[in-house]
Amino acid sequence: MCALVSSTLASPLTQKQKLVWSLISRGLSAAAIANKLNTTRQFINQTKLATEAKLSTTLLDVAQANDLQVTKLCPKEGILLGYHPALKRKAILTYSTNYGIKVWYWHDKPEEITNEEFLKQTRRYLLDIAKERGIEVKEADKMHPAKLAHFIFSELIPELKA
Repeated sequence: MCALVSSTLASPLTQKQKLVWSLISRGLSAAAIANKLNTTRQFINQTKLATEAKLSTTLLDVAQANDLQVTKLCPKEGILLGYHPALKRKAILTYSTNYGIKVWYWHDKPEEITNEEFLKQTRRYLLDIAKERGIEVKEADKMHPAKLAHFIFSELIPELKA
């Protein structure tokens, strides 16, 4: 199943880029964001491109620092899929405007993780990702964070549903 937090990185984005990326992640159009922020669509589109470029670079840098082989890069979703050959584990890097970048490793038996504070922190982070991307999660408080992670990541990257 899925995974547990391994490391964090401060956000590579400016405050304006974070705001634009967050609004785009929620499904707002460039025109709606421009109207909301009292700016132009051109500015929003340029900010979106710069943001995706920064996220791509940062996700790839973090993957390299963690010895991950990259299998898929999705800067629009703020996600990188990878594999750690020495650990023989799949990994996912995620970006959140509130928490920055985190590395997640698949765990064979996530139910064995019982540290309540760690599980609470992980759940909080996952729900932040879901909220930021407009993903509705019913009964999240009843789900183990590994199941919650799998649900959220599968919504963002459909090939993970298999």
